[in-house]
Amino acid sequence: MKKAGYVSRSRLNRLLKVKKIEGVTAEEYARRLRKLLEGVIEHEKAERAARVFSAVSDPVRIKILKLLEKESMCVCELMKALNMRQSLISYHLKFLREAGLIEPIRKGKWVFYKIADKKVLRMIDKIIELA
Repeated sequence: MKKAGYVSRSRLNRLLKVKKIEGVTAEEYARRLRKLLEGVIEHEKAERAARVFSAVSDPVRIKILKLLEKESMCVCELMKALNMRQSLISYHLKFLREAGLIEPIRKGKWVFYKIADKKVLRMIDKIIELA
């Protein structure tokens, strides 16, 4: 059984010919490819970015973020604004909270939500602009 990411030496040699790369062995080229990742992105940053992209991949969550951009809101306000059930709003809030995009503010028995990171809103605005 081959390991994940395994590419045969013969395949790399064919690739070197197609790309017209001379004076490099398949092993050297494989090391170079693995080393490329080191300067691209740290694993933790890639994980965080993936969580953020996953969190904003749903139209309801984008709407929630845009509402919270205007003001802090409790679940019942979001329910009324979005015309959705409490269980569904809570599900989406949990997703956004776990991604670190919103944070709860407790005021007595009330829990209000606010944006934790305004940078994400700028990213969303740019994506909406491009769409």
